[in-house]
Amino acid sequence: MKSMTGFGDAHISKDGIDLDVEIKSINGRFLDLRFILPRELSFFEYKIRKHISNNISRGTVEIRINYNDHREPKLVLDKIKLLKYNELAIQASNLLSSEEVISIEFLLQEPGVIMSENHLEDDPILANILNECLVLSLQKITESMHKEGEQIKSVLQDSMLKIKNIVASIYELCEPFKKAMFENMHKRILELLESYQVENMEQRLMQEVAIYVDKYDVAEELTRLIAHINTFQNTLQEEGDIGKTLNFIIQEMQREANTLGSKFSTPQSFPLILAIKEEIEKCREIVQNVA
Repeated sequence: MKSMTGFGDAHISKDGIDLDVEIKSINGRFLDLRFILPRELSFFEYKIRKHISNNISRGTVEIRINYNDHREPKLVLDKIKLLKYNELAIQASNLLSSEEVISIEFLLQEPGVIMSENHLEDDPILANILNECLVLSLQKITESMHKEGEQIKSVLQDSMLKIKNIVASIYELCEPFKKAMFENMHKRILELLESYQVENMEQRLMQEVAIYVDKYDVAEELTRLIAHINTFQNTLQEEGDIGKTLNFIIQEMQREANTLGSKFSTPQSFPLILAIKEEIEKCREIVQNVA
């Protein structure tokens, strides 16, 4: 089980290259990758996307790379451009009747006069360092996700056990509640029958009372709630991404708890059902961070 929250970083300094990779993730419905890369390494974005999507399926993920290349650059002079810039500079001086001499330093700063032959996308040394750093940072963030995931699992397991115990307490209240309701209604009907003598009225009314009491029977809701808890607990033990499944089960549990509250509300049951709802809501919030 993995959390969607995690952090991993790596630093490599060798062969004249310093490279830092940081990956951090927070919860999100889908996989949203955000890059902060030096412009010269933008070619590496596709490979990073592929690496991360193979390891992380959901969440908002920020990838930050810092890069310094201390190797001697491979530079070449574009003679044609240099001569052309110099020619234009002379023409401008003549046109303005200026005796100012254009320096070579100024000409060398013009765009395209000095070009780099360092094609980083074809640099095997840089590629190896980038891959190594990315793999290390992904390993770290995956470890942190699993570590937090185990903590989340423990909290969710405790909540499920707590809800089960509360359901057991509610079960104990059901039969006395139904019995008391039936007896009170029976007493009230007998009082009414003393005032209105109608043939077979008592039998018909008792049937209606039985139907009415049955409407307030929450055994089915409690049984389904326990079944959902068992499914939730079993899902917690599965490998892979289970966040969406857990969220769906929580929604079903909320539905049963709401029905339970509307059908069975007594001074004794109300705080118990409220405790179930609070525990389910806590689990719902936690599950949003499960991958």
